[in-house]
Amino acid sequence: MLQTLLFILAVNKMTNCEDSRGLNDFFISVKENVTGEEGLCIREQCAFRVPQNLSEPIKKSWFKEDSENATAKVQFYHSKAESPIWKECSFMLNPLVLGESDGEYRLKLEWGQGNVHIFPQTVKITVKELTQKPKINVPRLTIGQKAEISCIFTIKCLVPKLRFAWTGIEGKESTLGPRGVPGWNEFTSIFRFHPKPKDHNTKLTCKIIVQDRIQTEAAVTLEVRYAPEILNSSRCVMWGDELSCMCISSGVPLPLIQWPTLDDPTNYCSTYRKNTIIICNISISGIRNVKDTIECIAENVIATTSMQIQVHNQTETPKANLGLSMSWIFCTLSVVLNIIFGSCTVVLCFNRRKNREKPKDVDHVYMTSLKREESVYETIKV
Repeated sequence: MLQTLLFILAVNKMTNCEDSRGLNDFFISVKENVTGEEGLCIREQCAFRVPQNLSEPIKKSWFKEDSENATAKVQFYHSKAESPIWKECSFMLNPLVLGESDGEYRLKLEWGQGNVHIFPQTVKITVKELTQKPKINVPRLTIGQKAEISCIFTIKCLVPKLRFAWTGIEGKESTLGPRGVPGWNEFTSIFRFHPKPKDHNTKLTCKIIVQDRIQTEAAVTLEVRYAPEILNSSRCVMWGDELSCMCISSGVPLPLIQWPTLDDPTNYCSTYRKNTIIICNISISGIRNVKDTIECIAENVIATTSMQIQVHNQTETPKANLGLSMSWIFCTLSVVLNIIFGSCTVVLCFNRRKNREKPKDVDHVYMTSLKREESVYETIKV
């Protein structure tokens, strides 16, 4: 609507300046360069003026500059901007085809018996790849509560063969529209589902498919809120007079963990956070008369939950000393094994070298003949 009003004002301004141009001239007012995206459309306002003595009716058509034949895909539309002097030539290309809709267009007028006028001004149309993306609106998601996520794609024209596709999680979808907005058309798809814990941090994608081949998409990462839960792996252990407790909870938003049965527990709790898990560790020395259970409370904006954690008494040496002793044991064993292995290696190498240096009898045997009656051979070893 605003564009139309501005266009009317521009036309009126040109009308007030007729004395400088004369009413007997052909004149056109249109944007010289227009850019659109593949699969969508362009809508541009246009007005022209003809000499007063021109006979009606006047046939008008847009054509590419390299051909005077009218281009069928260029359609006229009315923006209600006509005046007694100015005629409307607003046009629309729908859908835009990359490499085909590009070019320079001119307006041709025909009237009477073969009278023709082609305006010298051109409109250069450039078509680029589709980059416009839909908009996804996500409400606050809570486990167990039905949710509706909308995907909106707003364009100037009614584009044929436009459809939605959702990927990422399972649900039901329905398409609404198009809904007319002044100067625009709004296409909407609604995705309905019941959020589950596994849907948290899941990527949900809304894809727009135009002409069965041109695609654009937008994606969001879902945040699913749910009440805190204290895991059964939480533990409390009493080592002599030292109490060590660990409370593990999951929830979105991450819950706050408290130990109400302990005095000023905030001084002892050290936390670890990862994704939807929070771990709170406490260690208190010199504590006496510990109850059989210690209460852990986890709370977020959804709800509050608690658990009584059983305290396990240990009579052995505390874990820190036990770990130190085990370290010394492993170190000693490692040294002993290395010594034994090294000794065996030295002995083996020595024996192999000794065997290589020892002479062999067969290599040093000589035969000699002695003059004896028995004609016996004597063996001499050197």
